[in-house]
Amino acid sequence: MQRGESGWFHKIRHPLYALLAVGMLGAGGACQGMVQPGTPGGGTGAAGGDPGVGAGSGGAGASSPTGTGNSIGTSTGGSIGTAGNTGSGGKPGTGGAPAVFGPAPGAYRRLTASAFRNSLRDLLQGPVTVGTLEPDSWSVGGFASVSAATVAISATGVERYQAAIDSATAAAFADTTRRNALLGCTPKSATDTACFHSFVTKFGRLAWRRPLTAAQVTRYTTLISTVAANLGDVNEGMRAGMQGLLLSPNFLYRLERGAAPAAGGNGFWQYTGSEIASRLSYFLTNSTPDTTLLDLADQNGLQTKEAILAQADRLLASPLGRESIGNFATDLYQLEVIATRAKDPKFTEYTPALQTAMIQEIPAMFQAIVFDRNASALELLTTRNTSVNKELAALYGLPTTGLSSTALTAATLPATAQRAGLLTTAGFLSIFANQEEGSPSLRGKFIRETILCGIVPMPPPDVTPEFPDLPAGVVQTKRQRLSAHQTVQTCAVCHKQMDPLGLPLENFDAIGKYRTNEHGLAIDVSGEVDGVPFNGPIELGQTLAANPAAADCLVRNMYRYGTGHVETTSEQPVLDNLKSAFRAGGHHMRDLIRDIVSSDGFRFVAAPAP
Repeated sequence: MQRGESGWFHKIRHPLYALLAVGMLGAGGACQGMVQPGTPGGGTGAAGGDPGVGAGSGGAGASSPTGTGNSIGTSTGGSIGTAGNTGSGGKPGTGGAPAVFGPAPGAYRRLTASAFRNSLRDLLQGPVTVGTLEPDSWSVGGFASVSAATVAISATGVERYQAAIDSATAAAFADTTRRNALLGCTPKSATDTACFHSFVTKFGRLAWRRPLTAAQVTRYTTLISTVAANLGDVNEGMRAGMQGLLLSPNFLYRLERGAAPAAGGNGFWQYTGSEIASRLSYFLTNSTPDTTLLDLADQNGLQTKEAILAQADRLLASPLGRESIGNFATDLYQLEVIATRAKDPKFTEYTPALQTAMIQEIPAMFQAIVFDRNASALELLTTRNTSVNKELAALYGLPTTGLSSTALTAATLPATAQRAGLLTTAGFLSIFANQEEGSPSLRGKFIRETILCGIVPMPPPDVTPEFPDLPAGVVQTKRQRLSAHQTVQTCAVCHKQMDPLGLPLENFDAIGKYRTNEHGLAIDVSGEVDGVPFNGPIELGQTLAANPAAADCLVRNMYRYGTGHVETTSEQPVLDNLKSAFRAGGHHMRDLIRDIVSSDGFRFVAAPAP
């Protein structure tokens, strides 16, 4: 990796050098405090309490709700990332008996890219430039925050974390006022261990989201002193200590394992105060816990429903509280993909400014519904209220006078327009399209699976996803071409689930621009949802909003996002209660969030396997 021309990275060349210099790396290359790439590993934590990682291989962790899971840490050369769940969940009832609640297993989950950026911003008390990080995955449960418990850090990912943390800390230390606020003291020399100790204790608690042990404080205090003496620069020593804390798995990963039940409880293991603080904060602000949460955690003040609800209300009312909805929408609809999605050059409107607005519009639309109007969350499917920049307004045929290319402005879509709600936003339409045209099957599949929580079977392995070429001079709409799938049983099983939901969006091209015909042919936008017919995109949104499955699916998705895992069978009683309350309360998202954080599924965790 190339480093700057000054600072300890340039002189030492690699952050692990400093750890080697003070004996922080154990035998066999097992790192006790920094991140290295590796494969899934089991074992127990290394001495001093840091979950270590290494370059060798270890045993894969189990992920089954009823299986045995490995705990985090390292044996010889173990690694972080896919260490598995920490316990076993309850099994479903049999013989028709009502389901009995049982907690889900714990996990060891990597911070998502957005959570990493936000956490650095808040810890370093100012804006940060992070650059490209290890990509998130949506492969498990449809959320990056859920998949984060199943992914490891690659060698390239380690370098990207190092570069990001190097750049962010360098910028923070370049500002004397900001640096002094971060350090909390002014180190006088390389032997000022009192200042080093104070900084590690305070900053380490914020970065690791829990108090450090005495051994850990001593370790990083020694690191600072050693680097400061070697470089003759006490501030670079302090920055080395900060980087060491931020490169630790204790920052990059969230451990959620819980603690044994107290006497007189219900017998379930419960997440610790520090773990509840992190669960609340990353759910409701998509960032690291603040000092109020950490103080309560240290005082064992986050163990009751009442205490958790009080903090949830505080966070939701804060400026960062909108993140609970904005990031949920970004994650659920995979909007970050837009930034890397190429389109055919014929779409000259598809500029970086338009892509950015596409990413931002849906979260802003949802946030306005939830926080500004406190309306039903299902209005996301029908609302004509949105937010646009200059480029997005032009795509929608709205006036652009006075609009900026860099900021969104509230706007109302005309009542005569065939555009309203999530499914007609340019962001949604462009994601589920290829470079040249929209995809009715992809759009319909997403609606069926993510909005209605239906199941679309995987296609047979011998299916070719491409349309055969038409004879010369023959022109057909995609509806006409897709109709052939309805006559082949192996194809019809899937396409009957998808196409009636996606074809009504054929008035929109690959970037979501409205069109009136396809190859000069009229576009048929009729469709049906579970036997209910409709015509056009506006009625599609209205029909979905009236479908009880859409409300229940939204509850399931928010529960997954908030708890960070795919619900187990034994959590069904919790989900049933949440769905009933959501329907009875008028589909208000803030009420749903409060119900989730106070639920047994959010507060309790399965005991680790023996």
